[in-house]
Amino acid sequence: MVGRDAAARIRILAAWWLCFVCAPAVGAATEIAVPYVPSTEVAVEEMLRLAEVRASDVVMDLGSGDGRIVIAAARYFGAQGIGIEIDPELVETARRNAEQAGVADRVRFIAQDVLKADVSKATVVTMYLLTPLIERLKPKLLAELKPGTRIVAHDFGFKDWLPDRQVTISKTILLYIVPAQVAGRWRLTADLRDGARTYEFELKQEYQRVSGGARVPGGYLPLFEAKLAGDRIRFAIVDDGRSYHFEGRADSLVMSGTVRSGIGSALTERRWRAERVLPIAEGS
Repeated sequence: MVGRDAAARIRILAAWWLCFVCAPAVGAATEIAVPYVPSTEVAVEEMLRLAEVRASDVVMDLGSGDGRIVIAAARYFGAQGIGIEIDPELVETARRNAEQAGVADRVRFIAQDVLKADVSKATVVTMYLLTPLIERLKPKLLAELKPGTRIVAHDFGFKDWLPDRQVTISKTILLYIVPAQVAGRWRLTADLRDGARTYEFELKQEYQRVSGGARVPGGYLPLFEAKLAGDRIRFAIVDDGRSYHFEGRADSLVMSGTVRSGIGSALTERRWRAERVLPIAEGS
């Protein structure tokens, strides 16, 4: 007898086969076939746990099925929930389930193609979809979601975007944090221990991974330990024999925060600010 997990995997493999055999030509509007395979209770709990859902969140489930993820977010965390599901019958089932769970006032379900959904209000996005559809969703999610939004994928993630965290507890759950767009040239002014200093930085970005540095007279100062988590950025440079550790927040035009230097009783903490010099290049 085939167990539920094995049966689910068989349905997923069949859908994968359909994706490749029946794949639309580039630019075609044909939708990617996705089977309805509900997440297990363990997977639902671990997805919401990894996303660190709070009462202030708007949790949007793409391909919401019977509504179990957004219902759990509302029921156990007090969050608002939105389910996007293309099957009208499943939408009606989800609405009935929300009524039975006593959270109908906190969740809503929309019969819609996930590729056409307005995701801009979400602070947490969950999805249990196949990779071809996830890849088609990626540019939309990066363009419409605010930096810091958490995307949680069940089993299938993005091809070239490394997760910020990944756990395997019965199922594999992947967490992606939408990064601010910081690629490009910046003029950074910092109030350092030896006085004000201005740097011309050029940053390269691949999702949450950042590299680059500043050109200065007689040399180049590379970034060390550069990290981007949502709109939070940090990096270090070494200038004139001293290390400076920058932390702050970033949006598409401005970054600002604190810069620390020294240790112990010699530790100093001052302010820094950077403004974009050149706009984001196409495809950054």
